[in-house]
Amino acid sequence: MRISNAMMASNIKGYLLQHTRQLLDAQEKIASGKRINRPSDDPVGMGQVLGYRKAINSLEQYNRNIENGKVHIDNVENILGAVTDFLMQAKDIAGDPDPNMRNMLADQVVNIRDQVVQLANSKHNGNHLFSGHSVHTAPFEDPGTGYTYQGDNGTKEYMIGDGLQLGIISDGLAIFQGAEDVFGVLQDLETHLRSGDAAQISDQLPLLTSVIENLNTVRAVNAGQHKRMEATQSHNKHFLVNAQDLLSRTEDTDMAAAIVDWQLHQTAYETTLATSAKMIQPSLIDFLK
Repeated sequence: MRISNAMMASNIKGYLLQHTRQLLDAQEKIASGKRINRPSDDPVGMGQVLGYRKAINSLEQYNRNIENGKVHIDNVENILGAVTDFLMQAKDIAGDPDPNMRNMLADQVVNIRDQVVQLANSKHNGNHLFSGHSVHTAPFEDPGTGYTYQGDNGTKEYMIGDGLQLGIISDGLAIFQGAEDVFGVLQDLETHLRSGDAAQISDQLPLLTSVIENLNTVRAVNAGQHKRMEATQSHNKHFLVNAQDLLSRTEDTDMAAAIVDWQLHQTAYETTLATSAKMIQPSLIDFLK
């Protein structure tokens, strides 16, 4: 069968198109740094890439949640530590009040109570820390008959791992009005100081001790939650590094191999052009270019 110039031209165009596509593909891999730029490049590999990306996004979100949780606990610890210090001052006053200074000491107790109320109504990022789920409601208000709790018994939840959720106590009632009502105890201490009832003043000491012990229990639980968050964060970071490494191995371009591949396709393309120039008229080759 006679091979015409038209048939040769058609074959040459096919070869040139094939080499051009291969050359462009190699150039894209080098330029993007990615071996897989679309599902058709490697359907199985793309599925793995999507899985690794999902895992990485989840681990990064868990660690952001943990950071927020740790800040939350640190804020609560600072507040409860300050409340404990104020209550220790109240214990000192109740332990040995100077009869000649009881009204002044009563004024100090009023100041302590006001400070404790302010701390109990503290906010973080615009949300009350001790209102349970009712974060936009001040937990403690005094309608004239003593401070009453306005929140609920909800906890602040943080998702820190796959199916792992950690709750931080936010129930102000349990924290400040648990075994003993801290505001009521301070109110009674003030009243008895002004009346000069030494026995009643002394009776407030074990109540203040009970309030402090309750606060210390909450602080100990929070300290344990903080350590658990740190341990989980370290665990997440380890898996995050592994997932990122697997993603890179699956998705990224092997630059050395890609450059060699590009050079081979470039050589093949140029060889096809040079060979074709000897087989058909230059004018036709010029047209194909």
